[in-house]
Amino acid sequence: MTEKQKEQFNRMLITLRRIAKDYMTTNQLKKSAEVEFAEDYENLLEMSYENIQQEARAGSRGIRNIK
Repeated sequence: MTEKQKEQFNRMLITLRRIAKDYMTTNQLKKSAEVEFAEDYENLLEMSYENIQQEARAGSRGIRNIK
């Protein structure tokens, strides 16, 4: 594995860990939607999904398949 591939792998790993740990679960979102965020659950769920997609895109940008 080249240095660039190691760097890319580590960037993807960090992104996946951030997605796994930093985002609320659906149950957590449901419980705190109105109180903590003053939003309805459906809007929060949609925003979270879009944020996760954006993080995944950023974490995998410029990475090519290893052949």
